[in-house]
Amino acid sequence: MSLTRLDLVDEDVALDLAGPDVRVFLVPGAVMVLGALGTVIITDAGDDPAVSGVWNDGEFRLIGPAPAPVRTRLMGPMPFTTHLAEVPKLPVHLAVRVDGRCLYLGVVQVGICEGVDNELISCNLWIDPPLSRETLAVVRPPGATPVLPGLEWLEQVGTDPRRALEIFVTGWYPETDPAPHARTIPGFVPPALADFYRLAEKRPAILGQQNFIEPLAKLTRGSHGGRMVFAVENQGGWDWSIPQQLNIAGTDPDVGLTSGDAPVPEREPLSRFLLQFSLHEAAVSAPYQAGAQGVPELLLPPLESLLRRVPLRPFMAPIVPKTFLVGPGVVAQVSPSYHSKNEVTVQIGAHHRGALRPLGELGLDWRRFDG
Repeated sequence: MSLTRLDLVDEDVALDLAGPDVRVFLVPGAVMVLGALGTVIITDAGDDPAVSGVWNDGEFRLIGPAPAPVRTRLMGPMPFTTHLAEVPKLPVHLAVRVDGRCLYLGVVQVGICEGVDNELISCNLWIDPPLSRETLAVVRPPGATPVLPGLEWLEQVGTDPRRALEIFVTGWYPETDPAPHARTIPGFVPPALADFYRLAEKRPAILGQQNFIEPLAKLTRGSHGGRMVFAVENQGGWDWSIPQQLNIAGTDPDVGLTSGDAPVPEREPLSRFLLQFSLHEAAVSAPYQAGAQGVPELLLPPLESLLRRVPLRPFMAPIVPKTFLVGPGVVAQVSPSYHSKNEVTVQIGAHHRGALRPLGELGLDWRRFDG
């Protein structure tokens, strides 16, 4: 028996794709059936990031925990722990419950999986070809957009960047440690960086998920040729440092990026650099993402018509200069393309997929779009 993509069938028909000798496992938001002929995943139409479901037009997210048989079926036998393992040959079928029946989405490919011990924690499965917008609206119906972080901070960038950073961070990141242990900040830490560490006491996520502000305990005076390293790239390719000064009260030192022998200046001083760092982290680490490469510069004005430009000089100018555009619950960073001087790369992070939806009307060739 076989099905054609977008066939609407009874659930028993979809389950028969697994063949004989089936084992049934429940995971959050989905049922998984492992049989002699293949694997069948059946999920509900919806949009709850806490459970399994269709994430965007080309991705299904399986959320565990799932037991060892599921882990082995998707990831291969131990000791392999990633999608780089030898992938089982049996097909993985995906169907979504719609109005009491199952809409068949075809065979999906196993992508990046995460497992611990004998459990599967999560697995991304690729839908190819991508779903049409009409089908996506059926299997992942749009929900209401919540109240999004505003742009009040934007008016403070030019006059009080430390205050702008505080407003942005407290609006974008929830408190995850509401009663932290207050740490004593050494006197050699400049005021803007000291403020950042105080914000991080209740919101440790602001220290970074892609790149990282060093933990306060790791700061060492003059540890880097008379400079103090306070931030690092995620793979150690470069770091950021400031000159060590004996009297730093009220100062806003320049920031140097070191990827070779000597630091090269960033365009903005520390107070504005920390805001740029936070905007970059929001753009690349937000739960909902959109990205496009090779975007002709002439398509930027439509994007800017929906977003506002942050009045800062380029971030990471010594390597790949990045500028920022923002909207309620949205941070976009724009950088030059590696392939053409007349093209750019656009990376967007959003608090909620609803904040991305207006951008979907721009006609960009998105390589990923979670709206």
